[in-house]
Formats: sequence, C-alpha cells, structure tokens
Amino acid sequence: MPAQTIPFNGSDLALDARPDRLDIRDRIYTPRVLNLPVSYPDSGFIKNQLASYIKAGMILNQGSDGACTGFGLAAVINYLFWLRDASNKESSPRMIYHLAQLYDEWPGEDYLGSSCRGALKGWHKHGVCSRALWPYTVDKNDQVPAFEAPKPGWEKDALSRALGVYYRIDKTSITDMQAAILEIGAIYVSCKLHQGWAEVATSKAGSFSKLEQLPVVNFSEVKAGGHAFALLGYTDQGFVVQNSWGADWGLQGFAIITYDDWLVNGTDAWTVSLGVPVRYVDAVNRTRAEKQLAPQANIPPAAAFKASGSALLPGGAHPAGKPGQAVLSMDQAYSLTVVMGNDGGLIQRLLEVADASATVEKVLVQAPQAWLKQHGKNKVLKLALYAHGGLHSEAESLKRIAAMAPSFLANGIYPVFITWKTGLTETMGDVLKDKLRDYLTGSVVSSDWLEQLKNTAVDVMDRTIENLAASIGGKSQWMQMKQNAAQATEDGDPPRGLLAIAERLKQLSRELGKGKLEIHLIGHSAGSIALGHLLGLLAARKLAVSTCSLYAPACSLEFAESTYRPAMESGILARENFHLHLMSDRRERTDNVYLVYRKSLLYLVARAFETRHKTPLLGMAASLDAAYFNGDKMVEEQWNVSCLATLKSWNKFYWGKKLPRDFAEDGKGLTAEQRSNLHIIDAGHVNCGKRLTPLAHGSFDNDINVVSQTLTHILGLDTADDLPAPVVDLDY
Repeated sequence: MPAQTIPFNGSDLALDARPDRLDIRDRIYTPRVLNLPVSYPDSGFIKNQLASYIKAGMILNQGSDGACTGFGLAAVINYLFWLRDASNKESSPRMIYHLAQLYDEWPGEDYLGSSCRGALKGWHKHGVCSRALWPYTVDKNDQVPAFEAPKPGWEKDALSRALGVYYRIDKTSITDMQAAILEIGAIYVSCKLHQGWAEVATSKAGSFSKLEQLPVVNFSEVKAGGHAFALLGYTDQGFVVQNSWGADWGLQGFAIITYDDWLVNGTDAWTVSLGVPVRYVDAVNRTRAEKQLAPQANIPPAAAFKASGSALLPGGAHPAGKPGQAVLSMDQAYSLTVVMGNDGGLIQRLLEVADASATVEKVLVQAPQAWLKQHGKNKVLKLALYAHGGLHSEAESLKRIAAMAPSFLANGIYPVFITWKTGLTETMGDVLKDKLRDYLTGSVVSSDWLEQLKNTAVDVMDRTIENLAASIGGKSQWMQMKQNAAQATEDGDPPRGLLAIAERLKQLSRELGKGKLEIHLIGHSAGSIALGHLLGLLAARKLAVSTCSLYAPACSLEFAESTYRPAMESGILARENFHLHLMSDRRERTDNVYLVYRKSLLYLVARAFETRHKTPLLGMAASLDAAYFNGDKMVEEQWNVSCLATLKSWNKFYWGKKLPRDFAEDGKGLTAEQRSNLHIIDAGHVNCGKRLTPLAHGSFDNDINVVSQTLTHILGLDTADDLPAPVVDLDY
C-alpha cells in the first residue's frame, strides 16, 4: 500500500504511521494521584533548559521518507536522556524505524510504514544505538536512502539505551495523557494528519521562551495520512508537539495540537521509562563461542538478530564447560540460518541488513566468502546446506544449529541451515492425547487411560491413532507443509526461500570462480522435501551437488522419483554420493510419536498423512527391500497396492538389476558396496556425546556417528577417525 503524502517546505513528506492493532496484552497506564499544573513545562524550564536542547540539534528532520515512527520515538528517547544528562548523544531513528518494520504486525515486505507498537518492541528487545553508529542521512533536497547499514559496534552501544517499561495510554483521556507527560517528561503518540499540519504558521517570535509563543495546528477536514511524533507538554489549548520536519516547522519544530483535534484524529499514545544500561560482557555460556568461533566463522555478536524475548540480556544456547568445540550463541546461530515461514516465504532475522533478501545474501554469499578468505586453506569453499525437519520450534532448531555448526566449522566446512515450519507442532500431540483419552474412556476423564492404551493390541490401537491424527488436522497440516515447500521455489512477497537460496548460491559460485564452490546437501525428515525442490532449482542454474545426505527422509518415493532421480540421472548429483541414513524396520516399529503412537513418525506419515494410505517413504528401509514389494511378504500389509509401480521403478533405478532382499528388518545382509551409501541403524541407542539416547526418528542429528559419517563424506575421507576435529558432543 503506497504511503500518503503531505506537502511541506517544497517537499512531499510521506505519512505512513499505522495505527496499532488491538492487543489485549498491552499494559494500560494508570496515572498517579497528583495535582496537575495548568501548563507544562513552565517558562523557566523552557528558557534555561529546553533552549539548550534545541541548540544541541535535537529537533529532527526525517526528510521525505515515512520514517516517523522511528523519529517520533527517537525524539522521546533523546528528550528523556537529555533530561538525565545533556551530554547524551542522539539516538538512531534509522534503527528504531527498521526494527519497527521487523516487529510490526503485517506480513511481507512490500509495504511502507510501521506502527508505534512495532517501534517499542524493537527498542524493548534491542535497545537503540547512537545515530552516528546507525546513520539516517537527509540530503539538501530532503531525499533519504532506502536503507543505510549500521557501523561496527552498534549492537553494543544499543545496550546503553535500554527501555524500562512501556504502557499504553487511553488516547481518549486527555487527563491521563497530561499526567503521563508530567510524570515522565514526554510521550510517544500517533494520529491522522490533515492539511492543517502543512499550513501551520511558522512563528517569527524569535527564540522559544514560553508556551504562548507556539503556533496552533488549525483543524482541517482534508485528511492526509498517519504520523507519529512526541508530546513534550500541554497548555489549556492542547498538547505541545515536537515534530520531525525540521526546525522550519512551527516554532523551531514545536506547535500545539488542540485537544479537540486530538480526540478526533489521535490513534495511539504510549508512555515509556528509561531502563538500566546493560554492560556488554561475555556471558558465561558465550565465552568459549565468542572467543573461539566468532572470528573464525565471521559470526555477528549479541543483539544482532530478531528476538522472541529480549536480546539485551545474554542468552546463549547452551551452558559452557562441555567437551569438544564451543557451542554458538543464538545470534551466532542465526548468522548461519535462513528462516522460512508460511508459503515458503523468507523471514528476516538479522537486524543489520535491509530486508529478508539481504539476509540471505549475507548468510549465503558475504559471510562464507569472508570466512573462506580467512580460513580456506585450499581456497575451495565446502558449503553444507542443512535442511531441518521442521518438526521443532524455531528456537529448538536454533539450539540444534548452535550445537552442530561448530563441528562443521572446525572441519573446514561452512554450514548454512534452513529452518522452516511443517506445522506438526507439539500442540498436535496434546490434541491427539486428549482425543485418544476420550476415545478410550467414552469421554469420561480417567487417570488410567494410558494404562488402558498399553493393554490394547498395538496394531489395533495404532490404526485408531492414525485415523484420529488425520482427522484432527495432521493430514491437512502435512499437505500444507508440502505445498509450502513447493511454493518456496516461486516468486512472491516476501521473497520465497528456496528460490532465493538457489539464486544466492549461483551468485556465490560466480563470485568465487569456477571450481571454487562445493555444495553439499543434508536433510532430516521433511527437510528432504525442501531439498528435493531445491535440486531442481540448482539444476536449472547448472550448479552441481557434491554430496547429498538424508536422515530418515520423510518424502515419498513418488517425490524422490520426480526430484532426486532426475538430479542423479542428469549428473547434477552422483549416485554414489547420495547417502541415506535410516532406522531398521524393527526400530521403526518400536519408535513412538507423542508417546501414544507406537511406531515411528514415518509410519504415521505413510499411513495417516499422505494422500494414499500406506504410501512408501524414502526414509523407510522396507521401501528399499524387494521382499516387501516383490514376492515374499504380503504387499497389502505394508504398502498401498497402487504404489507398487513406483516401488519397482525407484528400486530398479536405485539398486540396478539385482535388488537386495531381507535386510530391512535389522539392516543385515547388504554388501559392502551397498552399505557405502545406505546406512541402516539397528542399535537401540545412539551416542550423542556425554550419554546414550534412544534411537528415534528425531535422534539422527544427535548421533555422533551419523554426523561424523556425513562430515567424512563431505571431506572425501575414508573413516571418521580421519576427521581433523572429531565430533564429540551433540547432546542438546
């Protein structure tokens, strides 16, 4: 939606402050019981203190850009810090406005403007740095660059200007707003502007010394657009506005908006307090990662990513003191991550870049080259692109990245992770348990329903759970996930993730030069679906894949036939470098989902979520064993008979003329050549470092042996014993 404009001083100024949406979590300001002076501030304060504030250049000019949410809040921050200490530097309106757009309520990037709440969220989570460290440049024609990157040290400086508390003020209560101004000094507001703002008289009364000098914004019915600004006082007529259109507006940047005007056009009002500055120090759980890996991996420091909580306080991914390579902090992990949301759209997580597209360029092009320049011994970049399964929250995925990435870096491999959402969340597990309990107890809550479940025949109950899981939305969520992966290859707003990754990999290859980039793909569970789509994009750009390792891939054989097979047949990916890591079938049948379904997630997907009941999946050993589809065993017990043609076609391609049999149950019976790229795990537990953990669908990226094998394949080594830096701890 294009911004509305208002003409002023020879320029058209963009007006794009958006009203906050209703949020019942907002805390409401309650004034203290005190007598309000008839006006505020008094003439003595204006003459002795506000004059020096104006002289210090604190009257801001946003130029023609619609960055008023940043400038309005910057004015409040500057004023409150100036009241505390007149030597404080001007805060960065660019940082505030940029964060406001990241934290506001609207999806996508193809819009202008932001909300007051978005600006406050950004300040709350990251602080705000000085304008010198994150500039906002206005030229002589009031033109402004679309984006300016911050300078080194911005994130540390931002910690010195922390937000304390913030409360929404009832915008219809003039008294509450007056009380808030008196209590703190200035409040942050937005309103709908009208033509009167452009026509406000420019006072010639000399220096600002008393409120009576201020011109009044005359009310107009000609509406213009949304605007955010600071209120620094009040009179019997209205509120004292500090605008961000330069000192030529009103009297040195100040004017009065009448109370009637505010009540008609006001949209939002907030009061804030300054917080305690945070000293930047290495946190206990960051010390090793910051000192050992940050220079090596070109990883940004704290407060540089979009946070779900506050990024002002240290919060790395893991405690220190664990053996092996240092774990990363959350912000370091984000610097190695491309995040995708609904419809495969990119989500911006790095703050110091303009948008999500720039994030991908930094993660996939700039940072790897900087790392290679410093640490690439043979000047060939081995880039591993790891697609998570999407079964965990974003925060959980980041913990996994923080633990895994150091092993890649220590072995001379630059990892980039794809974090995305399949929709199969823990919430579904809770719903499934509730539905199953009701089914077993006849809708009567019983404390022994789980015991009743244990006493029911496994296959009978699992069939019931399959039907329940599909009916409560599991099937539709799975189909939506597959659609999201497909849409990630298309153009869109926000930019689609897989398409952006392919384009940036092509750029990286071009900038490095011929033969200087190796692409290695790793996918866990549903990550195999994302990578299958990515293969087509890479092939179209003539980008070869050196190795591909899939952990318990949750894609169907039909999907593999249409994606992985063409890549191998065309030579984009060599068949001998296509590695599958699977559980044996007996381990699949003793795994569980949400502690109620007593088989693996792949069995649940195959029998409940795919279009056809009993669809063969690439990650199931039985899908590759001829005994399960070519004679000895009853096919209908394992697979939908309509899938037989796909089973035979894929396996003929995968194995050649002679199909191995009877190995799926326990992984035994394969030749050494067959085992070289089909890795079946039959052990009941896997080694994750300090302890053993049960083998499960989700344990592959905890398994030191599996990850070590993958690194060995990438480096072209014979065994994991040859790794320069052995993997010793994946317990997270």
